[in-house]
Amino acid sequence: MLHRLWKHLKVARRLNFGPASVVFRFERAVRLRTAPRNLPAVENQAPVTELAHARAGPLGAERGTVSQSVSAKPEPETALIVGAGPGLGESLARRLASEGINIALASRDGVRLERLAGELRRGGVRASGFTCDVTDELSVQDLFQTVCREYGVPHLVVYALQSFGPGRTMDIEVPAFEAGWRHNCFGAFLVARAAARLMAAAGRGTIVLVGSTSALIGRENHLNLAAGKFGQRALAQVLAREMWSHGVHVVHVVIDADIRGDIPEEFPQSQPEDLAETICFLHRQPRTAWTSEIDLRPWNERFWEHC
Repeated sequence: MLHRLWKHLKVARRLNFGPASVVFRFERAVRLRTAPRNLPAVENQAPVTELAHARAGPLGAERGTVSQSVSAKPEPETALIVGAGPGLGESLARRLASEGINIALASRDGVRLERLAGELRRGGVRASGFTCDVTDELSVQDLFQTVCREYGVPHLVVYALQSFGPGRTMDIEVPAFEAGWRHNCFGAFLVARAAARLMAAAGRGTIVLVGSTSALIGRENHLNLAAGKFGQRALAQVLAREMWSHGVHVVHVVIDADIRGDIPEEFPQSQPEDLAETICFLHRQPRTAWTSEIDLRPWNERFWEHC
């Protein structure tokens, strides 16, 4: 009941006052909050600006293969999860940490992420929360600079952010449409571009863009979600074609279901732990058998009919 009511309240509304009008909708108020961190910087790490603009050279005798010295010590892996909220983000962080992967978590509320980061650190990996507004280019740039300084170039970057304000196309106001596009598509572009620049120079890495049913199906009342998620899917397809030859795996994950968490279990839902398992599998795929897109749903969900 509360879930349905909240979706109704998030619809953008407009009140006219003569020649002026006020556009508003109800949302959770979240301000950028930075959590204190005291982590040692990664030794011998090249400056971010150099890595970002370096051209990826030959990747070995076989295309897409990174040449490594036999005696070289494997570097510890780092995963950056952008939009690390309850449900999928937290489950994915725990699953990756179980393999000894260091975890960087990013959202608008860096303070909230410190609880999860503390839990992961107690499990034996390095972890911390970072503040980032994905719709701001400078904020995304600062995020990657800080992560690279403290952890090195990420081996896995996951964009798991979704913003949805329901409404009929005729009733949607420009600010509501733009907000949906900026979070679901523009933010994905900024994050994926930053990751691609760094990973191309390193000759390795995985970029996962998490989509939804609305990435493939334009359902009524879902324009604010579909427009951005359609664009995010296009971004994944273009980027995969551009980056695979550099040894960078780009994959679009379509979640055709609600994710179990705070939502009442009134209809089919996917377990976040199971979704996290699939993303971890995608990161571990051998280079001769990479996936570019995969769709996930529970066994009792009807294909492409989730609302």
